[in-house]
Amino acid sequence: MPRPDAADLIVRIQQAFADVRYPGDEHLTDSTYGEEPAALQVDFQGKDDWQALDDVFLDQAPDGWGSALSFFSGAALQFYLPAYLIADINGKLTHSDPAFRLCAFVTPQMQDKKIAKQFGGGTLGKHAQQEFELFDAAQVAVIVDYLWWKLEQDDYNPTIEQALENYWLPRANPDSQ
Repeated sequence: MPRPDAADLIVRIQQAFADVRYPGDEHLTDSTYGEEPAALQVDFQGKDDWQALDDVFLDQAPDGWGSALSFFSGAALQFYLPAYLIADINGKLTHSDPAFRLCAFVTPQMQDKKIAKQFGGGTLGKHAQQEFELFDAAQVAVIVDYLWWKLEQDDYNPTIEQALENYWLPRANPDSQ
């Protein structure tokens, strides 16, 4: 299957996420631990149009840490992810890494790592999968294409390869199981 070029991929991302609603200021993060969630709340409050966000803002938010992808709630991740994907495709991210966010916790090495009870318990893999369950079929398909695109850019990235094999491809093609 031919992979989409960058321009086509950007259009498909915009289309797949066009109907996702802003989660509201009170649903930007589920975390209360440390300074970053509070800074995220301040930086993203009222930012209800992901297409209007500046690439530099995305790469550095919140408050210069560049860690927003790690602290978004599932709904906020679904809403803001297309902005990050497009910024990455355009080569505008140096700190934020949407591929890592989409892949790290659904690899065999990380999926069973325990989360401390004070942070909700469970495993990293289950937590990531719960957040990713919000993505519909069109969004999953375009995420898979983005990950293939990213893999081609990186030449070799075992985290992306394993996440595709372990989670994203089965999620995109549930009937092939």
